Amino acid sequence: MLATLSAVTVVVAIFLIAIGMAMLAVPVAILFVILAAAAAFDAIMARRKLARHGGDLDSVEADENDALPTMVSDEEAPLGATSQAHEDIDPHDLPPDHPSRQAVEDQSRRAYARTPSEDR
Repeated sequence: MLATLSAVTVVVAIFLIAIGMAMLAVPVAILFVILAAAAAFDAIMARRKLARHGGDLDSVEADENDALPTMVSDEEAPLGATSQAHEDIDPHDLPPDHPSRQAVEDQSRRAYARTPSEDR
């Protein structure tokens, strides 16, 4: 992330200098420093929280006593994969008037049907 931010900053600064507005490169550089500091702080906090919870992502997310929210992600997980995401479709994922809603509700009922021994 920091490499991308650096590259964009350099491109914008070169563009501003090329069109003769070199004075605007200074605020761009200041913005870069602020964003880089925030990214570094967030990365440090995420590593500390992960270490404090023994590397368990779920316990980091479940920690209600945490004063600073931090995005902690699994380095090996695919981009966008979270513990809250699910691959199966739920009836609540579709509006009530959706043509497939009834089929999804039937499938959900069959998947979660209880046997008599489970009711006890």
